[in-house]
Amino acid sequence: MPRPKSMFPCGFGDQPWLIQARGSDKETQMFINPLNGSIEERNIYEMHGQLCLSRFEEWLFLVDDLSDDCFLLNIYSLTKIDLPPIKEPFSSLGFRTLTSSPASPDCTILFLGMEENFLLFCHPCDTEWTKLPVDFDVVGAKNMLTYNGNLYVVLHDIEIIDLASLSTASVESISMDTPDFSSFGIGFLEHLVESSGDIFFVRTRFPGLPMTTSIVDIEIYKLLDFEDEYIWLRVESIGDRAFLLDRNGGQSFCTQDTQFDKDCVYHILSCYDGERIYKTCLEDQTIEFKLLTAEAVQKKSCFYWILPVRRPIQNDELLTSFETIARSEVCQKGCGMVKKDESVGAMFISMQLTNLPIDIVQSISEQLPLKDSIRLRAVCKLWAKQLPDPMEEEPLWLMSCPKKCGTCQMYSPYKGKQFTLNLKGLSSSDVPTRLLYSKDGWILALKGSDLLCLMNPFTNDFHHLPILEDDYSYNGIAFSCPPKNSPNCTVFAIVSPPRGDFTRIIAWHYGQEEWYEMQFDNDLPFSGTDNNPVFFDGEFYCLGRWGNLGVFNPENRTWRVLDKPSPIHSEAPDIGTEHCYLLECDGELISVFRAFNMEYVRVFKLDRSNMAWNLLGDLGDVTLFLDYRTSMARTLPRKIFRNKVFLPRLHDETKESTFYYCMKTKMHNPDFKIFREPYNCVWLEPQLQ
Repeated sequence: MPRPKSMFPCGFGDQPWLIQARGSDKETQMFINPLNGSIEERNIYEMHGQLCLSRFEEWLFLVDDLSDDCFLLNIYSLTKIDLPPIKEPFSSLGFRTLTSSPASPDCTILFLGMEENFLLFCHPCDTEWTKLPVDFDVVGAKNMLTYNGNLYVVLHDIEIIDLASLSTASVESISMDTPDFSSFGIGFLEHLVESSGDIFFVRTRFPGLPMTTSIVDIEIYKLLDFEDEYIWLRVESIGDRAFLLDRNGGQSFCTQDTQFDKDCVYHILSCYDGERIYKTCLEDQTIEFKLLTAEAVQKKSCFYWILPVRRPIQNDELLTSFETIARSEVCQKGCGMVKKDESVGAMFISMQLTNLPIDIVQSISEQLPLKDSIRLRAVCKLWAKQLPDPMEEEPLWLMSCPKKCGTCQMYSPYKGKQFTLNLKGLSSSDVPTRLLYSKDGWILALKGSDLLCLMNPFTNDFHHLPILEDDYSYNGIAFSCPPKNSPNCTVFAIVSPPRGDFTRIIAWHYGQEEWYEMQFDNDLPFSGTDNNPVFFDGEFYCLGRWGNLGVFNPENRTWRVLDKPSPIHSEAPDIGTEHCYLLECDGELISVFRAFNMEYVRVFKLDRSNMAWNLLGDLGDVTLFLDYRTSMARTLPRKIFRNKVFLPRLHDETKESTFYYCMKTKMHNPDFKIFREPYNCVWLEPQLQ
């Protein structure tokens, strides 16, 4: 019997959707449109009382939450394939997957044991499930993927099982290394995704141990067969594909002729404030999310991605494409009718530039990149006097480095201006570059996983530091002063575990050929945060999760945890629920604590006479620019920007404005959830010398 069209949401079948089967709690099912976050409730009889345990393209693996009955359901045709009852307790079963579409005779439904080392499997035509032991420890399994006759199980390593061995009495596996860590964050999730005949490894990074916080980075690797040896190659793009990740695994989807953005990773995650649909764009390295409403969150069941059955482009769609091309050609021909007149060009060149009205010159200046705007003022004394100094008008920029080709984007948080900057020192690099810290116009960056460098993006001065003995994995890093003409430059990095019983540091002094490393036992607990230190009064000050301070003296190489100021928190908040920042402002230390969802922003000033944190009601004429890589406090010339806290979030559509929190109204403007955040960026104060 054909299904009624109203049974499914409008547009279902044309794009990926998220679906949630809610068991016996409710007869209805939740359908989520990931493009706009809209939620639609539908009543599908075949899914009454069922929980979804897995999916393969348009097929769902459903189980009755009040019995052991289970079956496969095609969500589009509602075709049902009964499976044998599962006798094993569901609490003993871990990850599950389908090897192929149930229409294939080779289709196998697989369960991995949760604590016991076994595989449970059956075929659609079987009358019972088969249980076989495996030769590896299943505890800590993160993901499974079946491809080309093999089952891949992600543990600390990747265990590979030949599915043909399921016909034997026991299952043997071979091990393959996972890609090396080359990113940031304490917590991580790992997925395997098959796409167009290739296997990809996706590692998503979080600031906290529980994977219930915001994404801070993502790594993608492609598996290559090189002279009979498998190697992982990091990739910066997945082309016209989108990866869809959920609790059960990952899928690949061709975005052509859909509204889904290509070269993006979509991820459904449980966070402190509910379910979030994250989109990580690999092209510009930005992260954004949509928060699902409370009605969509039901802890008993999970969301799963459902892929559409791709349809051919219809004739009317082709006609639309041809019309668009035709209009484009007409526009180009129309523009081509206005040909360049060399005599007119010569006349303009010969004009006296100083006779141009100053308002026109100012309009031109506002459209120019920073460096060209400065040059424009140098044309004549009149312009230098009447044109605003861009270094005073826009003293601070947000610099984003989206690709490894050495091209960076510069964003103005005030006027929405942006321009491209080429970094010669990075243009020939064949490894990703991570921006870590900035000060006085200089940036500290990480090339690959073990090579740090200092650079001035405006003068293209570039200094390589000695190679690290181990891969970079620190809570924070900073340098005391720029290296140019300064033998006092010191680079300092710190890592301290959440329990706070010891601290490990590395440091490098200008002119030295290697780093020195030291580890200290803490007299007082100091739990490190993903937040960079501040060089203040000749020492590096570090802010802990409790709100206390640790100090490293680079001269005598000593580390101490201060008993004052007293910690702001009596107990450390859960990792990832709060972001904290330390910065220097007019010779004073400022600390900022904000909830991850912007429910509060608290600013403290260190009273050095009493060594106590004093809560500030407002900032006066000061503006704060916060980020865990670099935080700054500045007094801006325009009052409209004062007494505000800026974060590195760009507008979702135009990217021409940044997010801020007003200390006077205690409100953020606008809603921070509609903004996207570059995950490789840093606040930068230009220095042209």
